[in-house]
Amino acid sequence: MLGLLTALGFLTVIPVPSRQEVAPGELGRATIWFPLVGLLVGLMLAGLDWCGRTLWDPSVASGLIIAGSLLLTGGLHLDGFMDSADAFFSHRDRAGMLAVMKDSRAGALGAAAAVALLLIKFAAYARLAGLAHWRLIAAVPMLGRVGMVLALACFPYAREEGTGAGFAAGTRVRHAAAAGIIALAAAFGLLHVQGLALAGGAAVAALLCGVYWLRRLGGLTGDIYGAINEVVELVVLLGGSAALAR
Repeated sequence: MLGLLTALGFLTVIPVPSRQEVAPGELGRATIWFPLVGLLVGLMLAGLDWCGRTLWDPSVASGLIIAGSLLLTGGLHLDGFMDSADAFFSHRDRAGMLAVMKDSRAGALGAAAAVALLLIKFAAYARLAGLAHWRLIAAVPMLGRVGMVLALACFPYAREEGTGAGFAAGTRVRHAAAAGIIALAAAFGLLHVQGLALAGGAAVAALLCGVYWLRRLGGLTGDIYGAINEVVELVVLLGGSAALAR
């Protein structure tokens, strides 16, 4: 229960009982519950989609999903995506890219990348059709979170300290395996074989992002974990929407 509350408090703005200090080992165990928290967020977004489509139309529903996701997460992952994009486009060396990501100010290219990301997500959500589309909406944030857990377990941290350092220090392969089992079971329950295929695509996307940043920086950062979540969500959403829109 403590791990679930820790994951819920870190990944969302939902109020949970908190403690002053949480050991790295406890943070690692909390990552097991990342997919479950993602599924909870996804189900809330599916509810917003239902309201939007019932009262208005798919485009309004898509906007509600985007806004709801940002409100529920406090923009945590999008902020990491923007900082990572700024570093990516800076063409600096390792120290320079780490400095860019540490700067709390968003650069023009990071902001442009975030706008492009949100526009693509908006279009993909608005394109969804069929009775099963809410299942994909629920699966997208779940698979995004398990992508982060995979990155935490498989790649070193690039800094000695930082927002994600505690999670990176405490997350082991067994935690990622447990999170993966939860995600696979939920993906199959939601979308059956297609859900397993999307989970596989999510894992590949997360690992490719991790390998890229490992080569560029020698490790990952908290911002990169957020960026991986966004990239994985986009991959799952595009793949799933292409199937469900038929």
